[in-house]
Amino acid sequence: MSEKELKEVSVIDLFNAHSETLEDAQKKNASESSGRRLEMFRMDKEGKYKVRILPLAPIPNDNGEYELPRKGYEYPAKELLLKIQTGTTKDGKPQITYVNVRHLKNIFPALEGADLIDLFVQIACEKYSDDEKLCKAIRDNSFSGGLRYDTKRYMYVLNMDKREDGIRMLALSYAQYKELEERKLDLWKELREDDPKAFCPISSVENAYPVEITRKKENGKTSYVFNINTRREAPLSEEELQKLLDLPRLPEQLYRYTRYHLEATLYFLKQYEEKKDIDVLSDERITDLVEKIKILLPSDDTSHFNPNNSKGSSEDGATGSKMTFDQLYDTYDAIVNAGQDDKSEDGLNLRTAMMEFISDNDLDVSVSRRMTNADILDEIEDALKNNAENGKKPAPASENDSEEDDERESADPDDVDPEEAEPSDPSDDTAEPAARTDRRANRPARRRR
Repeated sequence: MSEKELKEVSVIDLFNAHSETLEDAQKKNASESSGRRLEMFRMDKEGKYKVRILPLAPIPNDNGEYELPRKGYEYPAKELLLKIQTGTTKDGKPQITYVNVRHLKNIFPALEGADLIDLFVQIACEKYSDDEKLCKAIRDNSFSGGLRYDTKRYMYVLNMDKREDGIRMLALSYAQYKELEERKLDLWKELREDDPKAFCPISSVENAYPVEITRKKENGKTSYVFNINTRREAPLSEEELQKLLDLPRLPEQLYRYTRYHLEATLYFLKQYEEKKDIDVLSDERITDLVEKIKILLPSDDTSHFNPNNSKGSSEDGATGSKMTFDQLYDTYDAIVNAGQDDKSEDGLNLRTAMMEFISDNDLDVSVSRRMTNADILDEIEDALKNNAENGKKPAPASENDSEEDDERESADPDDVDPEEAEPSDPSDDTAEPAARTDRRANRPARRRR
């Protein structure tokens, strides 16, 4: 528009002509929302939970046509919760930060299955092969001081008790997933006897049934029992299907790896070397793989892991590297399913981290000695919701994917996901992750019942 034409147009008309339209706003919202990770569905108390598992949504290709690269309802993920000492508290106790990282196999296909932690384990056991005790310890699960990944299966679900809350993400350990699959297949076979064209009984659009998951504690150990309630089908509405179609696909939610994760992993492995009195990171194979990973990171990735919690040092550019609410809950889940309680070292570290979180976010939460870690987390969640409703600044964005993780049960060395296992790599002897109560799990569903 020329200067002459501009003078002939009122200021109001000028702004109106260039105002954002509803279509523009919708496109921008969809674009900005596509990278958000979904809340997880948690089962943080003993009791029965009912979920409606959703099918995987097709993906549009370059031609605008929809394809479904993986059929079913779930995607696998191997993950490890890193326990990193980032300093000491005022009373001299270790200050711990937990970072969840996922195996690089599905994140960077160009690495052809190579993974930094797996390679660390491989080199350590090669270099110190005469120390069987050391090698066994390194290959153990994380809560036993080892570096073995947990294998989980992630899926989208609806909470049948709070269906209006919308879609959440649920993670199951491999053992839990297999139990669910066995029940699904047994029921499916029965249904096929009456209808040869019967669809999946737990994830089909119109003819699926709710899945009931009962969390209970026996002899101090948490367990989960699965059942498919066939009394009434739970068809999905067009609105729910459209929301599922609009969501990021599970791989987008799960297979995330930033500079923050790389730097946190290297910092953790350096501490691990010092603790075990070994030298692995100096190996040329490690340095070569680190350089390959750096090349594959997005050019606009400005995230960093800074153990000193200085500004500008976290994933997604958030301030500081202290634990987020999701990390607090992920750590609580992991501690519980590892058979530890609030008075264990990790339980006390978590309590300290929660107190720091309350202080850092200026939350109206009063903590008494009688409160359990679960009680404190519930109070923190209530306070965060109240702040959000009152327009106060929310807590920092979640670091994890998950990320992402997670109640973990005691691992069974023989409980390995064949799809994830690499027979040629002994370090891939994945311990069965604890059933994920899960994480960031459906926050609304995670509330007291």
